[in-house]
Amino acid sequence: MDDYSMEVQEQSEINKPKVWQVGILYSLVVVLFVLISAKLQEVFQFNLGGVLAEVLIIMIPPLVFLFIFRFNVKKVLRLNKTSLANFALVFGIMIFSIPIVGVFNVLNLLIVKLLFGTVETRQIPIESDFAGLLIGIVVVAVSAGICEEILFRGVIQRAFERLGSVKSILTTAFLFGIMHFSFQNLFGTFLLGVLIGYLVYKSDSLLVGMFAHFTNNAIAVALNWISMKMLEFMEKMGIENIDTPSGQDVFSRFEGMSAPEIVLSIAFLLAIVTFSAVIFILLIYGFIKLNSKNAEIVRKNQARVSAIEFLPFIPGLFLIAYIYVKEAQLLADTVNSQAFQTILSTVFLL
Repeated sequence: MDDYSMEVQEQSEINKPKVWQVGILYSLVVVLFVLISAKLQEVFQFNLGGVLAEVLIIMIPPLVFLFIFRFNVKKVLRLNKTSLANFALVFGIMIFSIPIVGVFNVLNLLIVKLLFGTVETRQIPIESDFAGLLIGIVVVAVSAGICEEILFRGVIQRAFERLGSVKSILTTAFLFGIMHFSFQNLFGTFLLGVLIGYLVYKSDSLLVGMFAHFTNNAIAVALNWISMKMLEFMEKMGIENIDTPSGQDVFSRFEGMSAPEIVLSIAFLLAIVTFSAVIFILLIYGFIKLNSKNAEIVRKNQARVSAIEFLPFIPGLFLIAYIYVKEAQLLADTVNSQAFQTILSTVFLL
């Protein structure tokens, strides 16, 4: 048996968490996050409270879980070294994925717009000075990139590998997406989870997932900060009637535009998306070639997973569903959507 075959055999024998175990873990984290995270941010403000929520609620429970059940932390979490070339490729992949994910976010918002008559953009609450940028990157990019990846791609995705690599990536991405508690960004968050899950699986390194998550969030923080600085500059130049995008209906920006302007805007955006998609595919191809021997062989029939093992997910999923319904009610109340209120009352008896 050659070295590669022995390595594959060794990997296939890794003691991975059971589905019911991560079901309990996921429900526990959801409950703690709903009950405690908001209070932490009230007491310690957004920045420190956000970091504490990520560390205490998102990261520590899965680590304690691994130690209690005596799992090999390094192997389960895929704490394996990776090459600088991987980091470079992942950086490019995450940058050029932004316009692609953005298309699905727009479709997501369009559905919300059709259902409720309005959508709202949400901005990251950071200060406009350079210190605010650095703090925002630490809070939103560093802490989330480390803590959330340990929970989702580190522990949860490992458990679902009993269903096969594809199902493990998709299921974990779904749980990752809905735990962000916003159906206005659900499509984009799900796709981000799928992409990061694949990068981790293919490279066999959680460090790749952490870096990908960090890059995505850091870019979001940086773009938000640049937008704030541009608005400040325009105000200093005496340009009036500048509206900040926070809280606005994103589609209201097209109001008042002529048909040719709308067509040109859409054509320009499509050109950006097409160019980004081509570069994205090339980078993914390069990433696959570079990691052709790294991905662990996950066999779908390694162990049977019965439906009973999914029961521990119910408390967490029920609480998430409840929050989504309440968010839907708030949007419905905003536009006085009596029809949708009737549907909610009938289905959920709220």
